[in-house]
Amino acid sequence: MAVGSNQSGGGFPALTSIRFIAAFAVVISHFSERNLLPLPAALFNFIDGGRSAVSLFFVLSGFILTFTYRDKLAHGGVRSFYEARVARIYPMILLGLLMCVPVVIYLVLNDNPQLMLEWYALKGAIYPALLVSLIAQLLLLNGWLPFSAINQPWNGPSDSVSCEAFFYLLFPFLLCRTATMSVARIGLMALATWLVTGVWIALLKGFVPLSRSAAMIYAMPVTRLAEFVMGIAVAICYLRLGASGRSQHGRGIVLIGVALSAIFILSVWRPIWPAFYVESPFYAALILGLALLERPVLGLLSWRPLVRLGEASYSLYLTHLPLALWSVMLGFGPSNGWIMIPVSVLISLLCFRFYEEPMRRKIKARFAGQKIARLPAAEPGQTAV
Repeated sequence: MAVGSNQSGGGFPALTSIRFIAAFAVVISHFSERNLLPLPAALFNFIDGGRSAVSLFFVLSGFILTFTYRDKLAHGGVRSFYEARVARIYPMILLGLLMCVPVVIYLVLNDNPQLMLEWYALKGAIYPALLVSLIAQLLLLNGWLPFSAINQPWNGPSDSVSCEAFFYLLFPFLLCRTATMSVARIGLMALATWLVTGVWIALLKGFVPLSRSAAMIYAMPVTRLAEFVMGIAVAICYLRLGASGRSQHGRGIVLIGVALSAIFILSVWRPIWPAFYVESPFYAALILGLALLERPVLGLLSWRPLVRLGEASYSLYLTHLPLALWSVMLGFGPSNGWIMIPVSVLISLLCFRFYEEPMRRKIKARFAGQKIARLPAAEPGQTAV
C-alpha cells in the first residue's frame, strides 16, 4: 500500500480538517437562525442551512470506522468496538445536555410562549414534552421520533448522534458482509441502498405531512443509512486500490475536482429537495479522493491548526447551539452575535482538550478494568492472559 503524508500512522489530516469546515457550516447556520449573525440568504441556501454538512459527517463516519476497524472486527472485538463508541460519543452528549439546563430554566421562568415555540417548538404540555425529549436524547433515540416537541428541545443537533448510534449498532454486521465482496458488488450495494432511500424519501414527501416528513427525512436514522454505507464502500475501495501498490495520487486529484465541481453546482442549482440526497455520492467521491492523495495538494487541509479544529469538531457540534442560546439570553444580537462564534470555537478546543479526550480515556480504561476483573484467576503455574 502506498502510504502518503496524509496517512502517517493511519491518520488522514485532510479528512479531519473537513470535519471542522462542515461543523462550521452548521454553526453559522444556527447562529443565523437565532438572529445572531446576518448571514446572506444566498450563502445560507448555498450551505443548505448546514444540513448537507451532516451528510458529509455520515459518509466520513463510515469511511473512518471501516479503515480503523476492518482488521480488529475481523478477529472479534465487537464488544470493544461498542465500548469505544460509547466512550467516544456519550461524554459530549451529557455535557451538551448540561449546557442546555440554563436555557430550559430561562424559558420556564420567563413564561414566554412565543420564545418557547421559537426555540423549542413547544406550545402546550411543556413539562411532559421536556421530560420525554430529555429521556429520548439520553437514550440516543430522538432521531427515531419525528416530532418537533421531542427533537427541538434541549440539544437539537444531537439527533444526528442518534443516527450515528444506529450506524454503530449495525457496523460490525455491515463490515462482515462487505469485507469479502468485490468492489463492484460493494458499489452496487451502496447504489441500491441510495436508490431505495430515494424511493423512501419520495414516499415521505408524497404521503406524509411536511410537519412530520421533514424530521423523518433529515433526522431519522434509516433515512440516513445510505450515506454511512457509502462511507463503508469508499473505504473498502480505498483499501483495495492501495493494495495494488500503484500510485493513486492522480486518481485522487480527479475525484476531488469532479466532486467539488458537482457539489458547487448542486449547492447553487438545488434540483431536488432534500439537497443532501443528491450531494451525498459526491461527498463520498471527495472523501475517497482526499484519502488517495499521497502528498498535500490542498495544503491548507493539512495545516496543523485546522486539523486540531477538526479534532474538536464534535465538541463544537454539540456545544454551539446552547452557546448561541446563551448569547441571546445575554442580549447579543445581529450586530455583535458574531463574537460568540470564535468564542464557541475556542470553547470547543478547550472542551476537547480538557473534557472530551480525558473522559474518553477514562471510560475506555474503566471498561478495560472491568474486563480484567472478569478474567478467571490463573491456576498455579499458569499465567492469566
